[in-house]
Amino acid sequence: MKLNNDTNSPDRNGESPAHIPWIKPELVKRRRKNPYFQTSDLVIIALFSSLGGIFSTFIGYLANLLNSILGIPFGGGQVLAGLHIFWLVFIFLLTDKKVGVAFSAGVLKGFVEFFTGNAHGLLVILLSSSQGLIIELILILFLGTKRRSIIAIAAGFAGLSNVILQQLLFFNSQIPITFIALIGLISFISGITLGGLFPLSVFYIFNRSPILQWRKPLSLSPRYLRKIQAIRISIIVILLLAEVSVIVFLMSQNKYSIEITGEVYNPYTFYVGDFPKITIEAELIGDVTYVPPKNYTGVPLYLAIEKAQPRLQSYYIQLRATDGYSVRFNSTEVDKNDNIIISSEDGRLRIVAGHYHGSYWIKNIASIELTALPS
Repeated sequence: MKLNNDTNSPDRNGESPAHIPWIKPELVKRRRKNPYFQTSDLVIIALFSSLGGIFSTFIGYLANLLNSILGIPFGGGQVLAGLHIFWLVFIFLLTDKKVGVAFSAGVLKGFVEFFTGNAHGLLVILLSSSQGLIIELILILFLGTKRRSIIAIAAGFAGLSNVILQQLLFFNSQIPITFIALIGLISFISGITLGGLFPLSVFYIFNRSPILQWRKPLSLSPRYLRKIQAIRISIIVILLLAEVSVIVFLMSQNKYSIEITGEVYNPYTFYVGDFPKITIEAELIGDVTYVPPKNYTGVPLYLAIEKAQPRLQSYYIQLRATDGYSVRFNSTEVDKNDNIIISSEDGRLRIVAGHYHGSYWIKNIASIELTALPS
């Protein structure tokens, strides 16, 4: 019996599909192809990226708490850096190691972190997407690899990228290079263990259970796979160039302005050139940094606060840096105090706090917020 493939042949109801007004003949003839990303892939990316973004926000605050316990401004929390990478690698494994998944998950995870209040602000999107992109770049060199060591090393470099990017964007010449190398090594090891080997172990448990049996294997022709590979390599190259462009742009920006908000009548943008400057001598004594006494020129912090016209008699002054690090002064400490100034240094703004611990000498100030004292 010969099958009739004519598009004009009647259907079960006796009506030809080609004569149905809202169906075009070319749509009837078009062959259906399996998409590279299945619906289940998209569900996995959306679900676990969102979960990872929420989890990473709390990990960030836990890292800040760890820094406070250790008495250092930053770095101690890098032992947890691999937990940010965990989700990207786990999603990559769940979606059959498809290229493009780690970067997509990194971007989505970064947006979720931003909207759930990550201390890094918009910068977290760049950090998270860069981690996904680094995983993509390393694994594309070993396309189809099943070696656990390659995946773990890719996760390690993704963890290290957090330290490298922040140093590129917010380089602090006062921090010893040995300290930066140490926290970079900690991030790399954390990425390998918590971001690489840990998700591999969890995936092994998933794979042995019936949880993933509902996924249908994707069958594609070698010719179609070659096309996909060429397209995804091109996309990754474009994304890499875009990431580099964003990083270079951020590095070129001067930080001569600060947003002053909170419990004030007159929120405004502070520019160091709008105020009279004074010169003080101060000595920086920190846990890992020491700068002998020298002269600093800048604007007294209390003058910047007075212009904002505080609503309260007593309040906290929260200063936050572009990398999320923050310090807090009491208004009574700052009022008429000429030893706490906002100084411009290397195109950026910092606090010089004479007679205060080095952790209060915050650099790259992005905002100052006045908040009420606890009742």
